[in-house]
Amino acid sequence: MSEQNFMHPFFVYGTLLPGQPNDYLWGDAITKTETAVFPNGILFDMGHYPMMIEQPDSRVQGRLITVKPASYATIVANLDALEGYDPAQPQTSPYRRVERVVLLENGRSASAWLYLGHPRYVVGLLPMKSNDWIAHVAVKQQQIRKWWATIDTVAGLHAIEDNER
Repeated sequence: MSEQNFMHPFFVYGTLLPGQPNDYLWGDAITKTETAVFPNGILFDMGHYPMMIEQPDSRVQGRLITVKPASYATIVANLDALEGYDPAQPQTSPYRRVERVVLLENGRSASAWLYLGHPRYVVGLLPMKSNDWIAHVAVKQQQIRKWWATIDTVAGLHAIEDNER
């Protein structure tokens, strides 16, 4: 199967989701978004973005995004660049764009492009409990706000300010 012959929608699960930092890459190309799950994946928190690895019977939450045919080649190129995917050398890419089946909220299934990470990058990391990047980020933000509200000093900065007075 030639990658360029199939204009599949994209299953996204992290920073390409609407409202996330890289959603600007879609521009005005989106024609449809649907809630979807990839039934055979697991997410890892890589700091500022997630990485999905294939794992049977583990559901990753995301969105199925369909784009305008006229924008398709540009979107593929932009997403491949973001993910560090080189179709000519997939074995050396941190992420691979692969065709997989995702499940939609209405019970239908659809073929989609999605980006899978290379397992070597998650060795020693614990998977996310929720397999849902949006929920995971919300918990992280709550933890940061709680930490910030309860600390007396950040690397001694408050103590330095007190000594300067």
